Amino acid sequence: MTQDKMRRIITACVSAATVLFVLLLGYLIYQWVTISVQNKREAQLNAEIAALEEQIAKGEEDAEYYESVLGKEWLAIHFGWQAGDK
Repeated sequence: MTQDKMRRIITACVSAATVLFVLLLGYLIYQWVTISVQNKREAQLNAEIAALEEQIAKGEEDAEYYESVLGKEWLAIHFGWQAGDK
C-alpha cells in the first residue's frame, strides 16, 4: 500500500467519521428540543388540570350550599319568592 493510497483511506475515514458525528449531534439536538417541547406541554396540562380541579372543588362547595336549607331559601328569595306566596 502506497503512502498516497493510505492518505486517501485515512481522509475518507475521517470524513465519514465527521459526517457520522454531525448527524448524531443533529439527532441529539433534535431529541433535546422534542423533550423540551413535551416538558413544556406537560407543565401546561398540569396547570390546566390544577385549575379544573379547583373549579370542581368550588362547584362542590357551591352545590353543598345550594342543597342546604339556607341555600334553598336564598335561591327562592333570589328568584322572586315572597313569604306570603304558596
